[in-house]
Amino acid sequence: MTTNPFWAKKANDQPWLQLSITPALYAGPVLDSERAIRPLVDAGAARLDDGRGNQFIVSHDGRIRLGFEPQNGTDVMWKIAVHDTPFEPPQWTVCLTDRTPIEIVEAITTDLASKLRSGAWLHGSAADSEWRELFQPPEWITTWDAWAQQKAVVSAHAPQDRIVLDPGGGAGDWEEAGQDGFWTVTIGDEYEGWCVAASTSTPHRILHAIAGAMLGPATRAVGELSDLTIGAAVIGAAELAELPPSPHPLDGQRTQAARARSPLPAPPASGSALPTAPRATPPTPNRGGHRR
Repeated sequence: MTTNPFWAKKANDQPWLQLSITPALYAGPVLDSERAIRPLVDAGAARLDDGRGNQFIVSHDGRIRLGFEPQNGTDVMWKIAVHDTPFEPPQWTVCLTDRTPIEIVEAITTDLASKLRSGAWLHGSAADSEWRELFQPPEWITTWDAWAQQKAVVSAHAPQDRIVLDPGGGAGDWEEAGQDGFWTVTIGDEYEGWCVAASTSTPHRILHAIAGAMLGPATRAVGELSDLTIGAAVIGAAELAELPPSPHPLDGQRTQAARARSPLPAPPASGSALPTAPRATPPTPNRGGHRR
C-alpha cells in the first residue's frame, strides 16, 4: 500500500474504489496469483504443491513448466521454462520478480495455454538482437546505456526504467543453458520496482505479449496502490482514473424484494382492460303500509 497521505486516506475511506492505471507497467503487484496460473491449468496442465507455499504447473507432455515460488528465498517469484524435450535444458526461459504486475505474467501463460491447446510449436523465431523489430513503448527512447555499454530503450519520464539486452547475463538461477544472455525489463527501484529476464532464445511473440501487457491498462483497488504507481502518476508517466462502481450481484434481488413488499397493485398487462369499480346496489324500497 502507498505511503502517500492523500491516497492512503482514500484507501481508508473508500477501500472498494477501483482505479484504472495506464500503462500497467506501473500498476504494481496484486495477491491474485491465480490469474497467471489458471490459463495453463484450464489447458490441462497439472498443478503440484511442495507443501511450503510454492506451486509448480507442468504440462502433460512435460515441455512447459511454470514455477510460482513465493517461498524460495529470492525476489524471483515466477519461473517459466519451455523445453524441446522433457528433462533436458530448456529452450527458453522467462523469470519475473515478485512485484511484477500480474497482467504481464498472465500474458505469457495465456500465450502458452493457447499453444498447448492447439498443439502448436512452442518456440518460434527469437527476438532481433539488432533491435530492428524490438518493441518500443510510446514516450520511450532508444539510447546508449553507458553502464551496460550497449543500446537500451529508456523511459523519457524515468531513466531508471529501461529495456536492455544483456549479453553477459549468466545462467545462475534462471536454469538456462546455451544462451547468449537475457532481455531484461527493469522498472522502478529495488524496493518498489520489478524486473523481467527473458533468454535470448525467447520467441518474438512472447516479448510482444510482455510489451502489450506492459502498455495496456490495469485495474487496482485503491488499497493496492504502491508508491511506484503514485510516483509515476506524479511525474506524468502513468494515468490514474476512478472507475464507476460495478453493480453488485445482490442489487437485482434487492429490487425484486422491494417490489414484492410494495402496497401498490401491479400495473395491468399490455392490452388488457382497466379494472372497474363495482356498481353500488340501490336500496330496496319499503312497500309496507303505514301504521296508524
